[in-house]
Amino acid sequence: MRNHFYSFILLVWLLACGNHALAQQFYTLSGRVLDAESGEALAGASLFLKERPSAGAVTDANGRYSFTAEAGSYTLVTRYIGYDDQEQPLLLDQNKQLTIRLSAKTYGVQEVEVIANRQPPITETATMGQIDIPLETLKTLPVLFGETDILKTVQLMPGVQSGGEGNTGFYVRGGGADQNLVLLDKATIYNPGHLLNFFSVFNSNAIENTTLLKGNMPARYGGRLSSVLDVEMKDGDMSQFRADGGVGLIASRLTLQGPIAKEKASFLLSGRRTYIDVLTEPFLKDTEQGGVPYYFYDLNGKITYTLSDKDRLYLSGYYGRDKGTLNLSDGRFTSDFFWGNASATARWNHLFSDKLFMNASALLSNYNFEFTWEFGGYTTVLETGVRDYSFNLGFDYTPSVKHHIQYGLQYTYHTLRPRTGQAEGVDGDAFSTDRIKPKYAHETALYIADDWNLTDRLLISLGLRSSHFMQVGPFSFYNFDNNEQVSDSVNFGRGDKVKSYHNLEPRASLRYTLDQNSSVKVAFTQSAQYLHLVSNAYTTLPLDVWVPSSAIVRPQRATQYALGYFKSIAQNEYEGSVEVYYKTMQNQLEYREGYAPGPSNRDLEYEFVSGSGESYGVELFLRKNFGDLQGWVGYTLSRTTRKFPDLNQGSTFPARFDRRHDLSVVANYKLNDKWTFGGVFVYGTGQATTMPVRRYFIEGSVVYQYGDRNSFRMEPTHRLDLAATLEGKKYKNIQNSFTFSIYNVYGRRNPFLYYIDNQGEPYSQDIKLQAKKVSTIPFPLPSVTWNFSWK
Repeated sequence: MRNHFYSFILLVWLLACGNHALAQQFYTLSGRVLDAESGEALAGASLFLKERPSAGAVTDANGRYSFTAEAGSYTLVTRYIGYDDQEQPLLLDQNKQLTIRLSAKTYGVQEVEVIANRQPPITETATMGQIDIPLETLKTLPVLFGETDILKTVQLMPGVQSGGEGNTGFYVRGGGADQNLVLLDKATIYNPGHLLNFFSVFNSNAIENTTLLKGNMPARYGGRLSSVLDVEMKDGDMSQFRADGGVGLIASRLTLQGPIAKEKASFLLSGRRTYIDVLTEPFLKDTEQGGVPYYFYDLNGKITYTLSDKDRLYLSGYYGRDKGTLNLSDGRFTSDFFWGNASATARWNHLFSDKLFMNASALLSNYNFEFTWEFGGYTTVLETGVRDYSFNLGFDYTPSVKHHIQYGLQYTYHTLRPRTGQAEGVDGDAFSTDRIKPKYAHETALYIADDWNLTDRLLISLGLRSSHFMQVGPFSFYNFDNNEQVSDSVNFGRGDKVKSYHNLEPRASLRYTLDQNSSVKVAFTQSAQYLHLVSNAYTTLPLDVWVPSSAIVRPQRATQYALGYFKSIAQNEYEGSVEVYYKTMQNQLEYREGYAPGPSNRDLEYEFVSGSGESYGVELFLRKNFGDLQGWVGYTLSRTTRKFPDLNQGSTFPARFDRRHDLSVVANYKLNDKWTFGGVFVYGTGQATTMPVRRYFIEGSVVYQYGDRNSFRMEPTHRLDLAATLEGKKYKNIQNSFTFSIYNVYGRRNPFLYYIDNQGEPYSQDIKLQAKKVSTIPFPLPSVTWNFSWK
């Protein structure tokens, strides 16, 4: 019945697309918006006709735009934050292509802006919870170790919670860390953290713009329940060679870019490396460890080629690694470990006509982790990983002034390498998880979406995504007895279907413009997730394992409703919003009671239990866009719960990332052409965790009884960070600046975890149990970074 209803809606929708206004003559204006100096595409620029503000568009990730309007003489207005507005006369008497070049505003320092989909109504879409973050505007904010990090900036937005002190992990609207789809040039990044998640994999010098979508995801995105973080790399300067970089306390970065063929092809090459291992070696060389032999590096590369006026080719890639060694107990314990991501994107854009645009891409995503150690005469190897091969084909079609349609297909071949291990002793003893084999799966999706302008005030966005997931062989399905010994098995050959799932994922949203400066939005979203990650920690760690939906594990599903009011004040100098959401989640996963990680010949899926979740809240956002003082305030009031028949006696309990109050205050003040000051204050309700409430003496041993799941609250977290940026004198073609920052100014000891400490004799009645707090950065941490640009 539900499928028939969706089919009826699609039929009415497609018929409406052909409802052209025959009495009037309409023409299409299309083209691209570029940086006047570098020739790079400007994503998120708004264009509209001054005399008919309902006719307009916002540029996509490639700077491309297209809209249709009635024939006539107009003034075309183009706007982009940080650039001068441009107005030009336009005679729309035929279909036209127009490339627009905008010049950057001349400021002593970059303005700090976080561009959200809360622009004046003339440029709003019906999408809710969308935040666009241009990286170049964030360099004056205080950050840990002086490294600008987009994931830490994302955490400052309402509805987004951090994974811990200084950590890049994040949770969105009650979802888990695995429910965020993280993309780099459309390729999936499975573990976006470096240095145990204190840094993200995104080098700010190589990134052009970032978009966060919270819940109300367009139909072209799928595979996750909570959010999409879509990161785009820079195209490279097509007009001149330039070098940008920075030198900080523990890391340095360098980016080179320039034309291969002027105004036709460009390249970008960016690298970054930490050197704490090199800096600490002289001071720790006589210690047991001998230093801190841990570092990470990453490389970004991109080639952009203009094949013709209608064709563009993009080739981009990323490669990053964390590497470390340990040598303890006079060499009795030695180990080597590494993990990292690699991705590659080949993308072709083709413009068939003023109304039809195609984007085809082939993608590779790879994540792997390996840990090798020698101890007690045994050599042990532990590894896990994920590899995807994907192909996407998408179309943008504007059949009339009322409709902007997106449709396409997507395919991914997954290879998931579970946590496997081998151990071998000097005497020939060996252990291997030989029954655990890689998992293989096909994931496909078809989607269609339409932004439908019913009137100048009312815009409806309808979308439908049809997704299909199939696990295939080779695979062996085992049954176990009470002693965890194999009692039976079923074997599947290569390519044989093991289990398949199909889901329809409708999305709908509505925007109604109340007046020139305010609007109301309503949204409904259903989504499905076929890959899962379950963690015992508060955020994603390298050893966490991705597993597919299977005969044991069903796909996760979520339904979200949202309502929002958006307001622009004083020609968008100020803007604010209030958003309310309610989300239900099915087939959520947790580890069973008593599960302890370790080598095993059982697939990890046997250790999961399934339940449901619920999350609801209100998000407040107020931002000042222009002037010497800029910044924003974000506040979230929310509640997130889980209910599992096999956990907590079946009673509802708080999710570990449930946080009642979450506040962020961000400010940036330009004192003069040389000095700019920035500050960040955050406050959040303490994390939920499980702690023991009683102890017993049983046969000479102390046994702890734990309370209800996640019934204990850690202390609230709060922190103040400050920064000052000094613009240096320009020397020939080199512009430079220094950023001084202090992380955790007043030394707040925010809790990372608690442990139970015993005071007194272990077996006496006088023993006292006390929960003690562990903090990761319990002191003010200063840093200084030198940034430069040469061209």
